[in-house]
Amino acid sequence: MKDRWLAVNLSLLLPGLGQFYLNQVLKGAGFVLGFITCLGWAVWSILAANGNTVTGLWLVAIAATIYGFSLVDAHRGAQPVSIQSSKTKNVWYGVFLSQVLPGLGHLYLDRALIGGLFLILGVGLALWANTQSALIPLACSVWAVATYHTFRSAARKVATSLGLILLISLGLLFTRLTLGMAPVWFSQAVEQCIVPSESMLPTLKVSDRIFVRKAADDRPKTGDIVVFRIPKEAATLLRTSPDTLFVKRIIGLPGQQVQVSAGQVWINQQPLAEPYGPMPVSYEWGPAIIPKNTYFVLGDNRDASADSHVWGFLPAADLVGNAYKIYWPPSRIRPLN
Repeated sequence: MKDRWLAVNLSLLLPGLGQFYLNQVLKGAGFVLGFITCLGWAVWSILAANGNTVTGLWLVAIAATIYGFSLVDAHRGAQPVSIQSSKTKNVWYGVFLSQVLPGLGHLYLDRALIGGLFLILGVGLALWANTQSALIPLACSVWAVATYHTFRSAARKVATSLGLILLISLGLLFTRLTLGMAPVWFSQAVEQCIVPSESMLPTLKVSDRIFVRKAADDRPKTGDIVVFRIPKEAATLLRTSPDTLFVKRIIGLPGQQVQVSAGQVWINQQPLAEPYGPMPVSYEWGPAIIPKNTYFVLGDNRDASADSHVWGFLPAADLVGNAYKIYWPPSRIRPLN
């Protein structure tokens, strides 16, 4: 007889695994494919330049619904295992509780001391890991060990291979580690910024939320929208914090001659084609040769932008990355560059 709580534990790892255990192959395949497809499509929709963030959020909701329904279906798909007395407890239910929160399974199985220790250690490390990402693997390991130990410490010996509990424990470790590290990996690759001013009108509006791709070896091109830390001299001139992030457009590259004259930007004495439609410019600047390892940047709202024409060239070392997408609000979602 199939144990419904073992099925639920398997579906906690991946929707559909519990159904496979219950020999419901087609249903299990449907859950697996549906969940993976929705989740993968959601990640692409949210992060890709051409993806729609709103669509991605709906797909996350659908994936969560598939996940929840898989658990309910796994629980309903098997009859409860018969027990010899009302005092006999189902160890797989204890394992399920330990997957939810380390130590709960031990408390259910009347192992109060070890359960309390796992609960305090697991929750404490999880909270600490919110500020110290290096602790995430340790917190996840405690979760997995607590799950495995719940099974091994059960008073009643279960006639089930240890292979299943090892699969569940390792799967839990992998899943928790992936979920815990995902924000860290994301922040290492992408910066999220909110546009604070009108200096990039009409391309960017105040309160637009943008994704910035961070890549140390990614050299910007003319026309790219970049986010950078304000240079120290500029911070002093503008009386702002050196940690302030600015967003402007790359106009000139190292070694090029740049000039702003007669309402036009000139690069190497040739008019710069600007299909993004910047606002009119009324000032005169240059000509000047852009030094090595620096860039000339301007806001699209030329007369209302504190940029290179005010504080000079942008050192390459101050670049954070290329802005590649407006991801919010919904009416403004679009790729950049």
